[in-house]
Amino acid sequence: MRFGEGVTRLLADYGVDTVFGIPGVHTIEMYRGLRDAGIASHPARHEQGVGFMADAYARQTGRPGVAILVTGPGLLNALTPLAQAWHDSVPLLFLAADTDSTLAGRRRGPLHDVRDQTAAAAGVSDHVWRVTDPAEFPAVLAAAWAAMTTGRPGPAVISLPIDLLEREIPAPFTRLPLPTATPEPDPAALADASRVLSSASRPAILAGGGSRGAEVTQLAEALDAPVVTTGNAAGVLAAAHPLNVGVLLPFAGAQRLLKEADVVLAVGTEFSETDVLYSGRPIQIDGTLVRVDVDPDALHVPFPADVAVLGDAAAVVAVLAESASRPAGDGAARAAVARADVAWTTQSEGHAPWIDAIVAATPAEAVTVLDSTQLAYTLHQMVVPSSPTARIATYGLGTLGAAVPMAVGAAIAEPERPVLAIAGDGGVLFSLPELATAVDLGRQFTLLIWDNRGYGEIRDSFDRAGAERIDTEVTAHDHAAIARGFGAHAVTVDTPDELATALRDAFGSAGATVIVAREAAAVAATV
Repeated sequence: MRFGEGVTRLLADYGVDTVFGIPGVHTIEMYRGLRDAGIASHPARHEQGVGFMADAYARQTGRPGVAILVTGPGLLNALTPLAQAWHDSVPLLFLAADTDSTLAGRRRGPLHDVRDQTAAAAGVSDHVWRVTDPAEFPAVLAAAWAAMTTGRPGPAVISLPIDLLEREIPAPFTRLPLPTATPEPDPAALADASRVLSSASRPAILAGGGSRGAEVTQLAEALDAPVVTTGNAAGVLAAAHPLNVGVLLPFAGAQRLLKEADVVLAVGTEFSETDVLYSGRPIQIDGTLVRVDVDPDALHVPFPADVAVLGDAAAVVAVLAESASRPAGDGAARAAVARADVAWTTQSEGHAPWIDAIVAATPAEAVTVLDSTQLAYTLHQMVVPSSPTARIATYGLGTLGAAVPMAVGAAIAEPERPVLAIAGDGGVLFSLPELATAVDLGRQFTLLIWDNRGYGEIRDSFDRAGAERIDTEVTAHDHAAIARGFGAHAVTVDTPDELATALRDAFGSAGATVIVAREAAAVAATV
């Protein structure tokens, strides 16, 4: 067989059954082997959409999302989702065709040639390889798989020169053992953490994205400790759990809870500034800080740990839940006080009826994908999802336009779950062509467009800075008409009640629906 077919056969040995891409002349040899290997392929309308779909697939399944990309512009178009996966520690694998090895770097002008596409990828990923001989590939793929699935996960890129993809190989490749493993936690550090937590009088837990999959509820109950979650950890506790403070880290109540705690357990969090952007309030921790993280570089910045436990959060939390305990006290009361001390902006208070309508009409098992738009920002803080996989909110990198293709990726990953994407009328234009991909799925898919007549958050930022607005009033004349052109059903609503009705109809549909919800100012602008 040819090397390209050997690549896809080896992917199947790793359990890959789904890939994303846009086929091109330089990737035919990889596509040639997909069906025989039992791998389904899903095309997007732009390589940025390819990357976002694969990212969402990884978030929902817990397995690496795999994309096949053409040389040069194919990979370059997908650098933004690659950066997002790096920022959010998502296992994402790009298999990118590369310039013919005899022409690379010579500026002879072959199709799709760039000076060094691996260097471009290395700017937003820690794990990048260029294969120079087919015999290298099994070891390279094993190293990439280890980078994605052991320790702190992240994206990997493998460049494959097109002349190699066409080369004959003598036999199928054999999967090699993974070269690295997640570090085992130090028993002494675990014992110290258990002792400190058990002796606390006012413990609190800050759960970050690294805590997904850990038994946070069991540990919180053993310690009677309130739990504050970052955005990427939303849903690790049930919304109604009395110890769940929610995604309220930017607000005074949650921050006072952490400041006044005599012991804070921080699990799988970077203490990123993006977690407090709503208010901009800096976090302060005065008590003993116990940190759990699989990344040794994350254990002591920006807050040095008094007790540092290096290891997988699920394994560490399971041990602590068994070994650390204290009598029930005022944990639920402290959590309630923290939940009550929230200063919503006037704008967010205006969003509340719309958010109530979304919550009332959206099935609990649905996946909601949030783009960067003001209504979604408020929903992200106000609403606790039913599970960590019930919401995708990529506010780390914070790119506009990710929601539509990510919702497509989520729909492919979990075809049995309803899907709702929420995007703004400006941001949705970054990736609206992927609505055509959603229509092609032939299943329920709902896109809610929040129409505030342009880049609302950027417009307000100009106002807060006392600067004249420039280029912020960017939108489209009729999003609903555009959606119908893609083959989707589309409606426009002006009230929360109308939105709730439209959402219920959309979730009951077997096709793609676009709902344009117009903020009051947007309605006034059209009169």
